[in-house]
Amino acid sequence: MQSIQLMKAVVEQAKVQKISDIFPRKPPGLRFNETDVLVVIAKTNDGTQVGATFYFSLKPDGTFEEEILGKDAAKARRHNLASFLRYYHLTDDVNNYKLKESVIDLVGREVEIVPVQGRLAIYFSQSSKRGDNA
Repeated sequence: MQSIQLMKAVVEQAKVQKISDIFPRKPPGLRFNETDVLVVIAKTNDGTQVGATFYFSLKPDGTFEEEILGKDAAKARRHNLASFLRYYHLTDDVNNYKLKESVIDLVGREVEIVPVQGRLAIYFSQSSKRGDNA
């Protein structure tokens, strides 16, 4: 079995936006309870840009809920965001993490990049903590 070759990149941009500010129409597959997006853009040493996009719904206090009612795809998108935040040690308490205020903490942070289907993607484990994915 071939092991995954992880590369390093540094986050250059990270911002929370309304989906309606990015797209004139909500992309197919997104639900009514997915109104916001976290966009993360990182750059490798050779200058290659890699991005990740996470869809969720920001609550008025700046947090989001990992566990929601609804379709499995919407739940998976929330779990992906929560896993990303945990993996890069941004928070252990996702439901109380003020994402909109704290997104600036991502800028300058080193992330791991992995090739997926001929493209590069920001890596994060579905396990709860970084290093648990042995």
